[in-house]
This record gives sequence, C-alpha cells and structure tokens, in this order.
Amino acid sequence: MMIQKPDKLYIEEKVKYYPLTEKIICKLAPISVEFVDDYRKIGEEKPFPQRAAEDKNSLALGEKKGEVLKSVGRMKDGEYYLFHEIDCMYDCEYCYLQYYFPTKIPVIFVNRDEVLKKIEEVLKTHPHPYFHVGEVCDALAFDHITEFSLDICGLFSEYENGIIEFRTKSTNISNITSIKNPPKNIIPSWTFSPERVAKSIEHKSPSFKERLLAAKECQEAGYTVGVRLDPVILYDSWERDYKDMVEELFSVLDSRKIDYISLGTIKLHKLLVEAMRERFPENQILLDELVPSVDGKYKYLKFKRVDVYRKMISWIRTLNNNLEIKLSMESKEIKDLVFNGFYA
Repeated sequence: MMIQKPDKLYIEEKVKYYPLTEKIICKLAPISVEFVDDYRKIGEEKPFPQRAAEDKNSLALGEKKGEVLKSVGRMKDGEYYLFHEIDCMYDCEYCYLQYYFPTKIPVIFVNRDEVLKKIEEVLKTHPHPYFHVGEVCDALAFDHITEFSLDICGLFSEYENGIIEFRTKSTNISNITSIKNPPKNIIPSWTFSPERVAKSIEHKSPSFKERLLAAKECQEAGYTVGVRLDPVILYDSWERDYKDMVEELFSVLDSRKIDYISLGTIKLHKLLVEAMRERFPENQILLDELVPSVDGKYKYLKFKRVDVYRKMISWIRTLNNNLEIKLSMESKEIKDLVFNGFYA
C-alpha cells in the first residue's frame, strides 16, 4: 500500500525542538524544510484555487492553541471531535474542509502530550465518552509518521469506558494492525464510494478496493470497523454502482465485525458551493437540483433523499438484517419517513 510523502515540510519555529517534530523530520528525511512563525499564514499570498491545488501536497507542524476537544452539540452528551490535526492530504471535490480553514495545508499539532492529557481528563470524568477522530482531517493519513494510533491504543487499553473512532479513507494501517489484541473500544471506520466516484472526484485518495482491503485487514487484526456510505451522490447509474458496492462490501467484510453503517447524502454549505464552483466548475453535483434545508445546507430534495436511503437500506437488509444503520445529519422527519417499515 503506497503512502504519499509530502513535497515540503513547514515547521513553526516554536515547535522545532519538540520530540514529535524531531521524530517526523527523521521519518520524512530527506525532505525540504522551511521554518515559519505561524502555520496559519502559509500560502496566504496565493489566490484560493492555487493554495488549494498546491498546499495540500505539503505538510506543516505547529502548536495547537485553544480547544483540543470540541463537544458535538448535535449528538449525545459526551461526544467530542478531536483537533490533533487539521485539514487533509486528499482533495475530494465535495469536502467542506475546502472552506473550513483559511490555509489549505494539512497541519499536525506536535504538542501531543497536551492532546493526550485532554482526552484522559474526559475519560476520567465522563462515564462513557465517544471521540470522533477524522472530522477535520483524515484520521490515519499521517499515522505512519505521527504514530498517534499507538499512543491512543495505550490510553484506551487503560480506560475501557470510552470509545474512539478513526474516520478515514486511508490505507495507512500498519501501526494499528501491528497491535496485538487491540482494545475493543478503538473503531477504525472507512468512507466508501463506488470506484467511479472515487476516481472522478475523490482526488489523491485510495480506490474503493484499496480501502475495502484495508478495512478487511483491520478486521482480521481484531478490530470491529465502521462503514460510512456518505455522501451518496446521484448520477445516471448511481443505483447500479451503489448496489454493487454494497454487495462487494458484504462479500469481503465480516458483517459480525461491523460496528455500524452510516448513510448520508450531499450537504453543502453555501461557502462550499462557492469553493466548488471556483475550483471544480464542471462538478455534476452542482448541476443537480439542490435546495437549502433547515440547517442551511444545500441538499437533494427531501423525497429524493428518502428514496436513496430506503433503497440503500433495502440492499443492506437483504444481506444483513441485524446491523445498526444510522443517517448522517438528517432531521427526525426524514428518519421517520425512511425507517417506516424498516428496522433501525
């Protein structure tokens, strides 16, 4: 499994002697290095499309200031997003990270001890916390140089009351599969898209088959994995492609070792729509009929989303009738319409 190496490494002056900085430099050597005062100013002189196209090929090391953990307001109490890294080396055309941060460069925060300390504080004070890793980055894309998963394994072996989920499109699993008898409260989860979608608009990311084999390898190493089919994108042959993908998922993965399946469709913030029009004007998503929903995001029409979810659920239930199926960022109304006649 090929792991892409950054073209250039930017390092904040204040962190150049941190242990993790020195480890990453050694792992990436030889590599061009430039020291900067503030990672947030990297590429600021470039027009947005140029930053987005060029800076994702580099990597920055910085110091995390402010919140390391962010409580997830729309979910249950005790759920957190983790900000140990930001942005992503992949370049999916629908990704909200295009507008979310002012810079376009992936950043690893090297004050690792503070990150782990914050996680441990929550594990000590909350009965059953759930940590989502991969909302503002890809959870495993740089794990070969950060070894974050190894630190997490040690921590979550000690605190069995918490769960941590690594959301990824990466095949960078050598560290987590090296762990013997991994803790049951660590869940690697993959976003899967049909090969046509992966090749056409999920730029620089592994193919569907590569992701699927990585998930299978993790199952064989002792993990229960998450399956994220989000976003489902509509096009002429979407039904055939997604049905085939679901069937292949269940033919390769052990369904007894799937923690959940999450379904979602396109949800675009207006700033993301603007970014996509500037960078990918021929993207077919923008040519479809999208309407603003109650949360302000542009989505497919309600009846289309319900139809998509019902079809996806019917294909899944034909193959397995026991797995938990979730809908991502949908209202109670949509969930009631979708699951009427289905077992949630």
